[in-house]
Amino acid sequence: MKKIITIILMLVLGMSSLSPATENSWKAKTNMPTARLYLSSSVVDGKIYAIGGASKVEVGVSTVEEYDPTTNTWITKTEMPTPRWGLSTSVVNGKIYAIGGAERHPGSPSKAVEEYDPVTDTWTTKSPMPTARWGLSTNVVNEKIYAIGGGIPAGYKTVEEYDPATDKWTSKTSMTIGRYGFSTSVVNGKIYAVGGVTFYPSPTPRVEEYDPEIDKWSSFSKIASMPDSKTFFSTCEAN
Repeated sequence: MKKIITIILMLVLGMSSLSPATENSWKAKTNMPTARLYLSSSVVDGKIYAIGGASKVEVGVSTVEEYDPTTNTWITKTEMPTPRWGLSTSVVNGKIYAIGGAERHPGSPSKAVEEYDPVTDTWTTKSPMPTARWGLSTNVVNEKIYAIGGGIPAGYKTVEEYDPATDKWTSKTSMTIGRYGFSTSVVNGKIYAVGGVTFYPSPTPRVEEYDPEIDKWSSFSKIASMPDSKTFFSTCEAN
Protein backbone atom coordinates (compact mmCIF):
# COMPACT_ATOMS: atom_id res chain seq x y z
CA MET A 1 0.00 0.00 0.00
CA LYS A 2 2.84 2.37 0.91
CA LYS A 3 4.50 1.64 -2.44
CA ILE A 4 1.29 2.51 -4.31
CA ILE A 5 0.92 5.80 -2.41
CA THR A 6 4.57 6.60 -3.08
CA ILE A 7 4.14 5.96 -6.84
CA ILE A 8 1.02 8.13 -6.96
CA LEU A 9 2.81 10.96 -5.17
CA MET A 10 5.74 10.70 -7.58
CA LEU A 11 3.39 10.89 -10.55
CA VAL A 12 1.54 13.91 -9.12
CA LEU A 13 4.78 15.71 -8.33
CA GLY A 14 6.13 14.88 -11.76
CA MET A 15 3.05 16.27 -13.47
CA SER A 16 3.12 19.45 -11.37
CA SER A 17 6.78 20.00 -12.19
CA LEU A 18 5.99 19.72 -15.90
CA SER A 19 3.07 22.16 -15.89
CA PRO A 20 5.13 25.36 -15.46
CA ALA A 21 7.28 24.37 -18.43
CA THR A 22 4.16 23.77 -20.48
CA GLU A 23 2.59 27.06 -19.46
CA ASN A 24 5.81 29.05 -19.85
CA SER A 25 5.94 28.79 -23.63
CA TRP A 26 5.14 30.75 -26.78
CA LYS A 27 2.71 29.70 -29.50
CA ALA A 28 2.76 30.99 -33.05
CA LYS A 29 -0.51 32.64 -34.11
CA THR A 30 -1.88 33.94 -37.41
CA ASN A 31 0.37 36.68 -38.73
CA MET A 32 -0.87 40.25 -38.84
CA PRO A 33 -1.95 41.02 -42.44
CA THR A 34 0.14 44.20 -42.71
CA ALA A 35 3.78 44.11 -41.58
CA ARG A 36 4.50 47.24 -39.54
CA LEU A 37 6.89 48.77 -37.03
CA TYR A 38 6.23 51.43 -34.35
CA LEU A 39 2.51 50.66 -34.31
CA SER A 40 0.30 50.76 -31.21
CA SER A 41 -2.28 48.25 -29.99
CA SER A 42 -5.21 48.33 -27.59
CA VAL A 43 -7.84 45.88 -26.34
CA VAL A 44 -11.63 46.36 -26.42
CA ASP A 45 -14.08 43.55 -25.57
CA GLY A 46 -11.42 40.87 -25.81
CA LYS A 47 -10.20 41.90 -29.26
CA ILE A 48 -6.86 43.50 -30.12
CA TYR A 49 -6.67 46.49 -32.44
CA ALA A 50 -3.34 47.04 -34.21
CA ILE A 51 -3.25 50.70 -35.21
CA GLY A 52 -0.96 52.77 -37.42
CA GLY A 53 2.78 52.23 -37.55
CA ALA A 54 5.12 52.40 -40.52
CA SER A 55 5.51 50.13 -43.52
CA LYS A 56 9.12 51.25 -43.59
CA VAL A 57 11.01 53.84 -41.57
CA GLU A 58 9.58 57.35 -41.90
CA VAL A 59 6.46 56.33 -43.82
CA GLY A 60 3.40 56.31 -41.54
CA VAL A 61 0.34 54.20 -42.34
CA SER A 62 -3.36 54.49 -41.42
CA THR A 63 -3.91 50.74 -41.21
CA VAL A 64 -6.22 49.31 -38.53
CA GLU A 65 -6.56 45.54 -38.10
CA GLU A 66 -8.56 43.65 -35.49
CA TYR A 67 -7.34 40.35 -34.01
CA ASP A 68 -9.70 37.90 -32.30
CA PRO A 69 -7.73 35.54 -30.01
CA THR A 70 -10.70 33.14 -29.73
CA THR A 71 -10.75 32.46 -33.48
CA ASN A 72 -7.11 33.38 -34.23
CA THR A 73 -8.25 35.57 -37.13
CA TRP A 74 -7.65 39.12 -38.37
CA ILE A 75 -10.15 41.56 -39.89
CA THR A 76 -9.29 44.82 -41.65
CA LYS A 77 -11.08 47.85 -40.19
CA THR A 78 -11.66 51.48 -41.18
CA GLU A 79 -8.37 53.31 -41.60
CA MET A 80 -7.27 56.00 -39.16
CA PRO A 81 -7.73 59.50 -40.67
CA THR A 82 -4.11 60.53 -40.04
CA PRO A 83 -1.34 58.05 -40.98
CA ARG A 84 1.13 57.85 -38.10
CA TRP A 85 3.93 55.85 -36.55
CA GLY A 86 5.44 56.20 -33.08
CA LEU A 87 1.96 57.01 -31.76
CA SER A 88 0.29 55.74 -28.59
CA THR A 89 -3.23 54.42 -28.02
CA SER A 90 -5.39 54.14 -24.89
CA VAL A 91 -8.94 52.98 -24.16
CA VAL A 92 -11.63 54.86 -22.24
CA ASN A 93 -15.22 53.58 -22.07
CA GLY A 94 -14.76 51.24 -25.00
CA LYS A 95 -13.30 53.85 -27.34
CA ILE A 96 -9.67 53.89 -28.54
CA TYR A 97 -7.77 57.16 -28.62
CA ALA A 98 -4.83 57.39 -31.04
CA ILE A 99 -2.49 60.14 -29.88
CA GLY A 100 0.59 61.80 -31.34
CA GLY A 101 3.21 60.12 -33.52
CA ALA A 102 4.57 61.33 -36.85
CA GLU A 103 3.28 61.06 -40.40
CA ARG A 104 6.77 60.84 -41.82
CA HIS A 105 10.07 61.88 -40.19
CA PRO A 106 9.88 61.85 -36.34
CA GLY A 107 11.44 65.30 -36.42
CA SER A 108 8.02 66.53 -37.61
CA PRO A 109 5.72 65.12 -34.89
CA SER A 110 1.94 65.26 -34.87
CA LYS A 111 -0.59 66.68 -32.39
CA ALA A 112 -3.37 64.51 -33.83
CA VAL A 113 -5.92 62.91 -31.50
CA GLU A 114 -8.47 60.60 -33.10
CA GLU A 115 -11.12 58.46 -31.43
CA TYR A 116 -12.04 55.02 -32.76
CA ASP A 117 -15.35 53.32 -31.95
CA PRO A 118 -15.02 49.55 -32.53
CA VAL A 119 -18.81 49.10 -32.39
CA THR A 120 -19.49 51.40 -35.35
CA ASP A 121 -16.01 51.04 -36.91
CA THR A 122 -15.71 54.82 -37.23
CA TRP A 123 -13.15 57.50 -36.40
CA THR A 124 -13.77 60.96 -34.91
CA THR A 125 -11.26 63.81 -34.77
CA LYS A 126 -10.74 65.25 -31.27
CA SER A 127 -8.95 68.27 -29.78
CA PRO A 128 -5.27 68.14 -30.72
CA MET A 129 -2.66 67.46 -28.09
CA PRO A 130 -1.01 70.76 -27.00
CA THR A 131 2.52 69.45 -27.58
CA ALA A 132 3.27 67.59 -30.82
CA ARG A 133 5.21 64.43 -29.95
CA TRP A 134 6.59 61.19 -31.38
CA GLY A 135 7.56 58.14 -29.29
CA LEU A 136 5.37 59.15 -26.36
CA SER A 137 3.49 56.79 -24.03
CA THR A 138 -0.09 57.04 -22.77
CA ASN A 139 -1.99 55.51 -19.87
CA VAL A 140 -5.45 55.79 -18.35
CA VAL A 141 -6.26 56.57 -14.72
CA ASN A 142 -9.82 57.40 -13.62
CA GLU A 143 -11.00 57.67 -17.24
CA LYS A 144 -8.41 60.31 -18.11
CA ILE A 145 -5.51 59.78 -20.49
CA TYR A 146 -1.99 60.88 -19.57
CA ALA A 147 0.28 61.57 -22.55
CA ILE A 148 3.83 61.34 -21.25
CA GLY A 149 7.24 62.13 -22.76
CA GLY A 150 8.08 61.69 -26.43
CA GLY A 151 10.29 63.79 -28.68
CA ILE A 152 13.42 63.24 -30.79
CA PRO A 153 16.44 63.41 -30.77
CA ALA A 154 16.07 64.65 -27.18
CA GLY A 155 13.30 63.35 -24.95
CA TYR A 156 10.57 65.62 -23.59
CA LYS A 157 9.57 65.81 -19.93
CA THR A 158 6.08 66.89 -20.97
CA VAL A 159 2.96 65.44 -19.32
CA GLU A 160 -0.52 66.39 -20.54
CA GLU A 161 -3.86 65.04 -19.35
CA TYR A 162 -6.75 64.45 -21.75
CA ASP A 163 -10.36 64.16 -20.57
CA PRO A 164 -12.47 62.38 -23.23
CA ALA A 165 -15.67 63.49 -21.48
CA THR A 166 -14.91 67.16 -22.10
CA ASP A 167 -12.46 66.79 -25.02
CA LYS A 168 -10.00 69.04 -23.18
CA TRP A 169 -6.28 68.93 -22.42
CA THR A 170 -4.54 70.06 -19.20
CA SER A 171 -0.80 70.46 -18.58
CA LYS A 172 0.57 68.48 -15.65
CA THR A 173 3.83 68.27 -13.71
CA SER A 174 6.71 67.25 -15.99
CA MET A 175 8.83 64.13 -15.53
CA THR A 176 12.17 64.55 -13.84
CA ILE A 177 13.98 63.65 -17.07
CA GLY A 178 12.92 63.78 -20.70
CA ARG A 179 12.58 60.53 -22.63
CA TYR A 180 11.04 58.88 -25.68
CA GLY A 181 10.71 55.30 -26.88
CA PHE A 182 9.90 54.22 -23.32
CA SER A 183 6.95 52.40 -21.76
CA THR A 184 4.43 53.19 -19.03
CA SER A 185 2.11 51.01 -16.95
CA VAL A 186 -0.47 51.59 -14.21
CA VAL A 187 -0.47 49.89 -10.80
CA ASN A 188 -2.87 50.95 -8.04
CA GLY A 189 -3.70 54.23 -9.75
CA LYS A 190 -0.06 55.25 -10.23
CA ILE A 191 1.81 55.43 -13.52
CA TYR A 192 5.32 54.00 -13.84
CA ALA A 193 7.58 55.33 -16.62
CA VAL A 194 10.25 52.77 -17.54
CA GLY A 195 13.40 53.07 -19.66
CA GLY A 196 13.54 54.94 -22.95
CA VAL A 197 16.03 57.35 -24.50
CA THR A 198 16.98 60.72 -23.04
CA PHE A 199 19.08 61.81 -26.03
CA TYR A 200 19.79 59.51 -28.97
CA PRO A 201 21.41 57.01 -28.77
CA SER A 202 21.69 56.98 -24.96
CA PRO A 203 19.14 54.71 -23.21
CA THR A 204 18.18 55.24 -19.58
CA PRO A 205 17.40 52.63 -16.91
CA ARG A 206 15.37 55.17 -14.92
CA VAL A 207 11.99 54.28 -13.45
CA GLU A 208 9.71 57.07 -12.21
CA GLU A 209 6.35 56.94 -10.48
CA TYR A 210 3.58 59.46 -11.16
CA ASP A 211 0.61 59.98 -8.87
CA PRO A 212 -2.21 61.68 -10.86
CA GLU A 213 -4.17 62.38 -7.70
CA ILE A 214 -1.54 64.78 -6.35
CA ASP A 215 0.13 65.52 -9.72
CA LYS A 216 3.56 64.52 -8.48
CA TRP A 217 6.50 62.44 -9.75
CA SER A 218 8.67 60.45 -7.37
CA SER A 219 12.36 61.19 -6.96
CA PHE A 220 14.86 58.68 -8.35
CA SER A 221 15.90 57.70 -4.84
CA LYS A 222 12.47 56.21 -4.20
CA ILE A 223 12.28 54.05 -7.31
CA ALA A 224 14.92 51.53 -8.40
CA SER A 225 16.40 51.71 -11.89
CA MET A 226 16.32 48.82 -14.35
CA PRO A 227 19.41 46.58 -14.05
CA ASP A 228 20.99 47.07 -17.48
CA SER A 229 19.66 49.60 -19.97
CA LYS A 230 22.52 49.10 -22.44
CA THR A 231 21.77 45.42 -22.95
CA PHE A 232 18.06 46.11 -23.27
CA PHE A 233 18.58 48.90 -25.80
CA SER A 234 21.05 46.96 -27.94
CA THR A 235 18.65 44.02 -28.06
CA CYS A 236 15.83 46.24 -29.26
CA GLU A 237 18.04 47.85 -31.90
CA ALA A 238 19.17 44.43 -33.18
CA ASN A 239 15.58 43.41 -33.79
